[in-house]
Amino acid sequence: MNREFLTSLVASSLSRRDFARKLGLSGVGVAGAAMLSSTVLGGVIQTAHAQTTPATATFTDTDILNFALNLEYLEAEFYTRASDGDTIADQGVIPSSAVGGPTTGGQMVPNFGKSSIAYLASALKFDEQQHVKLLLSALGANAVKKPAINLNALGIGFASETEFLTLARALEDVGVSAYTGAAGLIQSKAYLQTAAAILSTESQHSGSIRAQVLLRSLSVPPVDSLDVVPTQQQPFFVNQFALAIPRTPQQVLKIVYAGGNTAGGFFPDGLNGSITSAA
Repeated sequence: MNREFLTSLVASSLSRRDFARKLGLSGVGVAGAAMLSSTVLGGVIQTAHAQTTPATATFTDTDILNFALNLEYLEAEFYTRASDGDTIADQGVIPSSAVGGPTTGGQMVPNFGKSSIAYLASALKFDEQQHVKLLLSALGANAVKKPAINLNALGIGFASETEFLTLARALEDVGVSAYTGAAGLIQSKAYLQTAAAILSTESQHSGSIRAQVLLRSLSVPPVDSLDVVPTQQQPFFVNQFALAIPRTPQQVLKIVYAGGNTAGGFFPDGLNGSITSAA
């Protein structure tokens, strides 16, 4: 039995019972297949893990959660502006004391109230606003203020449903990769559980947006070399092992800074907190 065959079995997302049948081991049962997979497949799984876990610097839990909070500020502002034309401060999601810079650009998407995806945009808005509140509560006095945000950084997102879905697709997939990359760096079990719960939600967001992109046969651009744009052949943001693709904070910053190292793009003055440089 060769390694390539085992790798193909892992990549095909088989159940333990299917796995046993494929190997001709139906007599050993599911428990036996599980035992086999935990031994023979150990190297394959470790290989998959190594290929999907980016190396990065050491950060504190507070650093990581504040990095996530900056991204949640961006997502919450995008969906709030696109849905209602407001900012999160306008709607009382954050107090004025938590505003460290203005949010500029963007508008309510024309005729969004009658759109077939208005319900989805509204739900996304609510969820991202709740994520901001949750992280602010978890961080307490250590929470960073909302930085200056430029929603017109890419010149798209608000003129039509197509633009909205194009930018939403990019933001959601980047968010998933950011939480996936940071998960292994968090030390506190409580913080890790919170981050995992947010990641699960963001993954649902990503899937729903990618489905809408495919239903409308939209062609969306990749944001970097790690990106997997939605296609009929590859609808999900996963690698060859069917695992979510992680990005380091530096890789995420390169995207949201639109190629800049310390500022630019959606964050004209940079992020707030300790994780601010993409270099």
